[in-house]
Amino acid sequence: MMKLAKTILLTGIIGLTSGWAMAQTQGRGAVTDQEFVIRKDRVLTVPVQPRMYEKLPVLPKPSGLNEYTYMVSSYPLNIKPLDLKAEPSQKVYTPGRFDLYPGYIRAGYGNFASPLLEARYMGTEISDFNYSLQLNHQSFGKGPVLGEESKEAHTNLGFDGSYFTDFFEVFGGVSWNQDSYRFYGEDPNFLVDENGMFTGFDGNVLQAVEVKAGIRELEKVGPFSYEGQLSFRNFNDSYLVKENQIGVEASGTFRPNDDWAGRVGLSYFTTKPQDLNYSENRTYFAIRPTVSYKYEAFNFTAGLNLVSENDLLENKSSDFHVFPVLKANYQFAEEFGFFGEFSGDVQRNTYYSFVNENPFLGPSDQLLNTVQNYKIEAGIIGQFQGAFSYRAAANVSRYNQIHFFVNNYTNNLVTTDSARFSLVYDDKTTVYNINAELGYKFSDIYSLNGRLDLYQYDLSTQAEAWHRPVWEMRVNNQLTPIDRLIVQANLNLMGGVKARGHDLNDILGQETSTGPFEVVKLNTIADLQLKADYGITDRISIFAEGNNLLNGKNMRWLNYPVRGIQFIGGASFKF
Repeated sequence: MMKLAKTILLTGIIGLTSGWAMAQTQGRGAVTDQEFVIRKDRVLTVPVQPRMYEKLPVLPKPSGLNEYTYMVSSYPLNIKPLDLKAEPSQKVYTPGRFDLYPGYIRAGYGNFASPLLEARYMGTEISDFNYSLQLNHQSFGKGPVLGEESKEAHTNLGFDGSYFTDFFEVFGGVSWNQDSYRFYGEDPNFLVDENGMFTGFDGNVLQAVEVKAGIRELEKVGPFSYEGQLSFRNFNDSYLVKENQIGVEASGTFRPNDDWAGRVGLSYFTTKPQDLNYSENRTYFAIRPTVSYKYEAFNFTAGLNLVSENDLLENKSSDFHVFPVLKANYQFAEEFGFFGEFSGDVQRNTYYSFVNENPFLGPSDQLLNTVQNYKIEAGIIGQFQGAFSYRAAANVSRYNQIHFFVNNYTNNLVTTDSARFSLVYDDKTTVYNINAELGYKFSDIYSLNGRLDLYQYDLSTQAEAWHRPVWEMRVNNQLTPIDRLIVQANLNLMGGVKARGHDLNDILGQETSTGPFEVVKLNTIADLQLKADYGITDRISIFAEGNNLLNGKNMRWLNYPVRGIQFIGGASFKF
């Protein structure tokens, strides 16, 4: 290429030199005529010069660190492999303030000479064994009739303990209860001696000691769960009543999947009551198998109640009872759902359960269980926006041996005893009930719960449903207007209660206590309660309570008016 370029350059120089020399030679002579011809159609062509298209050479890429190589030398050592043990992370969680105070004391005092004391102590450390102790006492040194002659007192002392393993809990406890009452429902005019001096009302002290122990499975979410308990209770009063009870209760639940579940409940009680007119051994044995099915919002339960009891009753067909159990509910939406039930059972009654219902019970002639032949119930349930909740239902139940309380009377004017109550039973009773519940919750500031019940009794042997209400209404309110202040306002209403009374002239003309009687309609019971509790610090708080603020002459049991307006105030302390 270089040689070619040099040849072309040399040829061009020689050509230019020759032309210049020729022009110089011609210019030296005379001017001659010249003829120029211009041609438009002539095309000048230039030879194509070849062009070089060779690409630039690619520069070498720099090598990164990953291209470096290292030499690793092996140094074999005879070392035992490390033995690793997996352990959970030991993270320390800071407990809340309330966990720091295992002890609690609450004390107060009010009118009617009424001291109040509550105390408890419980283990707060997380360990295999947990326990709690509690003591409660409240007494009223004065009552609504003749001051100290109508006093009462209530004391409870108990201990509970639990031992936890990885899979189950062993629990137990012991409790002692004592309730003291005066039979102030008598007419003071009859309580005089031969000198005309008032002898006072009789008193009664009810005492019960109960011991229990059991075992239960902890998770309750696996395919099988169980629970069992053994208990013993001794009860007596200041007169002739004694009652010992031994009970065994157990239950097992099997869950093959999320939709199906089976459960079997077992209970056995043997009770030996003694009173003025009887001493007997009563047994009660029940097996309650059920199967439950759940499909989306639909729940269904079917089972049986198999009960055997040995109460002595004239013309009794059998000690063995079999009742079906059918329950269903379906929640169409959060706002509306329905439920229904058809079932039957035997309600176990003891002297202890009767006296807890009416503490002025006197000598009884016979203790009987209540047989519920059937119960048919249907209703609706739902809630709105997580604030309002409601429930309404209607049911009808058929009973044998449903119990009532009536006052005792004798045919002697001096020994007339209207203060003690006796048990009477109705052979066949149908009870109709309509009930409705309403709940409302506004954040943590305010909540309301209310329930209304309407009853109608269709009796066979008794004239009235003695001392049972025709209607009941309960309204409970709780307000937290500021931090650490809780205010409660509760209203309890009961109406339509009728008692069996005797006219004095009828008593004088009768030879037995089963003579003519009059129906006494008790006034509507209205009890308004107000409670307030304010926490001064995390440990110290003060409280105030007011009961029967309407000062109603409430009388739940004939001849037994309750105390009037009652106030009590005090303080509580955590330690």
